[in-house]
Amino acid sequence: MSSLATAVTIRLNWAFVRSGDQLDWRRAAACADLPQRYVFTRDLSEAEIVLRACNRCPVREECEAVVDPAHTWFDGVSGGRLWRNGREVKRTER
Repeated sequence: MSSLATAVTIRLNWAFVRSGDQLDWRRAAACADLPQRYVFTRDLSEAEIVLRACNRCPVREECEAVVDPAHTWFDGVSGGRLWRNGREVKRTER
C-alpha cells in the first residue's frame, strides 16, 4: 500500500473513531479540539502543539492502542509521539 493510500485510510479510520459511540474515549482526548492538520502532520515543528496536549491527555494509551501507529504506517501524533510511516520521530534536545 502506498503512503498516500495509507494516510487516506488512517484519516478515514480517525473520522470513524471520532463518531463511534463505542470509542467515546476520543472525545476526552486533549487534542480533540485541535486542527487535524496538526494531528496528522509529518513535521515535528507543526506537531509540537499536539505533543504538548498529549502531556496532559487522559487517553494516551487508548490512542496509541487504537491507532496502532507502528503497524499502520501512520503519519501524525499518537500516544504522545510523532510518527512518520509507522516509525517514531525522535525529538532532539534543545
